[in-house]
Amino acid sequence: MSRKLVIGIMVNKRSQRKSMLRRYQKYNENMPVKLFSFTPKDINWKTKRIKGCCFRNQKWETAISPFPYAVYNRCYQKKGKTLKRLEKYIGKNKCFNTITFFNKWKVYKILSQTELHVYLPKTWLYQQKRFKTLLEGRNQLILKPCYGYLGRRVYLVEAKSEDQVYNIYQDTLKRPKYSFEDAASFYTKIDELMNRKKLIIQEHINTSRAAGRIADIRMLVQKNSSGKWTVTNGISRIAQKDYYVTNCSNRICKAEEVLPFIVSDTSESSAVYEEMIKTSIKTAKIIEKHVGLLGEIGVDMVLDKNKKLKIIEVNGKLQKNLYHKVREAFQENDLVYQRPIEYAYFLANKKS
Repeated sequence: MSRKLVIGIMVNKRSQRKSMLRRYQKYNENMPVKLFSFTPKDINWKTKRIKGCCFRNQKWETAISPFPYAVYNRCYQKKGKTLKRLEKYIGKNKCFNTITFFNKWKVYKILSQTELHVYLPKTWLYQQKRFKTLLEGRNQLILKPCYGYLGRRVYLVEAKSEDQVYNIYQDTLKRPKYSFEDAASFYTKIDELMNRKKLIIQEHINTSRAAGRIADIRMLVQKNSSGKWTVTNGISRIAQKDYYVTNCSNRICKAEEVLPFIVSDTSESSAVYEEMIKTSIKTAKIIEKHVGLLGEIGVDMVLDKNKKLKIIEVNGKLQKNLYHKVREAFQENDLVYQRPIEYAYFLANKKS
């Protein structure tokens, strides 16, 4: 029997250590690994020991561990300083999900220089002069922060030139969050909403709907036990009525279930899903080359009114609770948690 190797799962807060391990406990029992959860503050660099949480003797314990053989990063961070420092001791390419907090503008610039540029909505870094020019020509635009979280602060802005009205919507199109009859007040409000944060401007896509509601599809791309990128599953978030974002979803279901409502032809629907799989795997490979070693990403996609595929966003830290909300129990749900541990074990055994 293979010896059990210590695999670390790094989290943001000490209060998360035990809850994180609970999700992965069965792999601790069924695979040749010992899972150990810790935070960056738990690391003692002088003694090369980490104080963290593990499941031992049929109970949860706080324990001291040597540095693990590989680390699965579940912190939400822009830089991977802790992981890079750890790799000096445990070996290069032993820690994955180096960066989990993706900069949307940087991701766009990376992908726009590749064959995937055809899948991207037109996007610009926010400058007020540029924004004014774009809005005059397009009437509607999307504004979102370069570093966003859970779809928050995604604004749809519109200029109705015939009425001299400027509207700012947040989440829903039922009524504007803010409405102005003069341009100066409108742009002042935009600056206020920016709050000194960097924003991107994105063309507003006329998205295909499922039963009259916006629906996106998140492709979960993970590395398997051989270190190869593969799609674990795709889920669709169906927005509430009159919403233009899906973070406040009315329902979450399997992608294969919602696609026939968007693409009625069965063979075409299957072809679209196959295209999503191939495109999301290519996305993962390209992003990894630029940000560092990854083990999983989420690629959010929609179909426009012409049934053309568009990549809306790439996520570095996944909301895995989304997969618990799917009405039909996924057989793949186990894989959502299993694959990162398998990949960590693969890295632990791989020569640096």
